[in-house]
Amino acid sequence: MPEPGVEVVWGALERALRKAGHDELWLQFRPRGSKDVFDAVQAAVQVANQEVEDAGWGDEVFTEGVSDSDAGPVALMSRVGTEEGVRAWFAVFARHLQALGLSGKVTAAPTAFFPDWLSGEVRLPRQLTAFVSYQTNDLALLDADEERRAWHVPAALTAKVADAATAWGRFNGADVYLQRYIHQTRSKNPDVGSALAGAAAKFAMARVTYLRSQPRRLAWASLGTLGRTCYGVMDDTVSWQVRLAQVTRAMAAFPADTDLAFVQYSNPLTSSWQALSTARPAPPYVKESDIRYNRHLNKQYIPDAHGLQLLTDAHLANANNLSDWIIEPLGEGKHLVQAKDLESWYATIDPDPETLAKARADFGGMILTPEIIAANPPPWR
Repeated sequence: MPEPGVEVVWGALERALRKAGHDELWLQFRPRGSKDVFDAVQAAVQVANQEVEDAGWGDEVFTEGVSDSDAGPVALMSRVGTEEGVRAWFAVFARHLQALGLSGKVTAAPTAFFPDWLSGEVRLPRQLTAFVSYQTNDLALLDADEERRAWHVPAALTAKVADAATAWGRFNGADVYLQRYIHQTRSKNPDVGSALAGAAAKFAMARVTYLRSQPRRLAWASLGTLGRTCYGVMDDTVSWQVRLAQVTRAMAAFPADTDLAFVQYSNPLTSSWQALSTARPAPPYVKESDIRYNRHLNKQYIPDAHGLQLLTDAHLANANNLSDWIIEPLGEGKHLVQAKDLESWYATIDPDPETLAKARADFGGMILTPEIIAANPPPWR
């Protein structure tokens, strides 16, 4: 058995720092023995940040965003100043881990970045995206801060959702990217359901992306706070009908466990429902923050009318007139509600204005308003 000790691998850290242009540094603690060291690493980051702050290097050296990986926790040194400050930070970090009886190496973390065509250097058009709100544990006993920052979906459902997401998104020849919190890696195994579920439960921020650069094809599933998930596809080699069918499969995979879901165009790699802040068209009556902070209303109200959505009995009870819509019962009080003419909704990025106006009139009292929010305050403390 090796003696307890934490080694700082300076050669690997310096190479990673040079590669990043000395702007930032992803670091990793690779433990010997048990991999259950996340809390210890998080504490060590806080201790090291405080000590370099006290020593006067706080403006130059700071680490944040402790994430997870298969080999051990990772963190982002987002401020990398003088070498003296950086070395002092790592010395404190390693010393704290060793004081806890841990052994292992502190080294550079593996990172994976999307190809240029997907990294923001080229602006891609919006893509068909399903927004799905899964059922959560009881939120009534939480305070507002606790309610907003976690996944809150039961473990069994989380596992089902994550496994289904990987089966839904993967395709032959795809590169696989897994994001846990703010750290992303590539995987040779497309079946990352277990890791995806673990990241959602721990961070309420997890995403798997399957992509191919030639010809361009993309599928992603992103799990966020309060069971709110986004599924999207990009594939110019197939029709919008085929892409719509794909996101619809994801949207309706677990109707009994879904409070609300709908399909609209959104930016590639949309990671959360906060993307509704730039929705086209914008929700007619409320802001995105109204939707975000009133999760308890998802079972009865929707942000806007869409050409295709999954709704509850309570949603339908609030509608004005759905005689022009196709309503398919899915069991347990859930329904797939779609327009008879989906082309006017999804053949182009923006729905036909007259079609949208008619749909909003049909849905009527189902659409969320400030008055509904005022009359139905959240149950959490």
